[in-house]
Amino acid sequence: MLLTRLLVPLLVLSCAWPAIAGTEKESHSTLGGLFFAFLPPDADQVMARFDDKAQVQRLVQHCNMGKAVFALQAGAKYQCQAEVFKTQPGADDGDVTGVTVQGPARQSDRRQYALFSLAPPVTPQWDVRKIDPDHRTELQAHIQSDTRRFGGLLRQLQWDGARSIQQPHSAPGARTTVVVPGKVVRDAAAFYQAQRHHVFVRGSQGAFAYMGEVPGTPESHVDIDGNDLPGLVVSEGCDGWCISLWRLTGGLRQVGRFGGH
Repeated sequence: MLLTRLLVPLLVLSCAWPAIAGTEKESHSTLGGLFFAFLPPDADQVMARFDDKAQVQRLVQHCNMGKAVFALQAGAKYQCQAEVFKTQPGADDGDVTGVTVQGPARQSDRRQYALFSLAPPVTPQWDVRKIDPDHRTELQAHIQSDTRRFGGLLRQLQWDGARSIQQPHSAPGARTTVVVPGKVVRDAAAFYQAQRHHVFVRGSQGAFAYMGEVPGTPESHVDIDGNDLPGLVVSEGCDGWCISLWRLTGGLRQVGRFGGH
């Protein structure tokens, strides 16, 4: 009984996300064909899971056939290796696959990961820049016009760090994603620190729509939908890796994560 009482809180902590990363390096995606992995020369396997278990077999077959995968942060081409595992005794075959990639080596001595796709991105790189002064004025006016909804944001938005994201060579009036830093959250006991960021989209007619908040800092912007709204790869500071993937198409929501030590 004493051992059980000691183990239960440890099991709860091991499953917590995102404040505490698990010991296993794991990628999870609700979208088929997308997975996180470490860049070469790192050869550590990442355990890739999908909401649809058929996507595990799809990834394994893709790799076994020697087809390329693509790092969405830059569009570079890689090869992959995948091995199917069961998550526990009696589980269905194909619950999870251990995946590694081979190709261009990273340019840093530090370990680096990337989000990979089975198909090349339409937009391999995004135009990320400091928000245009006119757009900043428009967005500030939009927020101040509805203090009931945005009163809390007015006290935390850090405009000097605001960034706009567009497809390169976008036509005038094209939709623009704007990300503005917000409050910093710290939990020293859990080795956790992150800065919340707020996401807006400026439509083709110039009106802004508030999409919501992501829990950390967007590290990169990736094409997961083939349109003019980027996916956001968001990082939180934790004891390990606390990475999440957010989709804007159809509303802001988390569609993937990558974690582990």
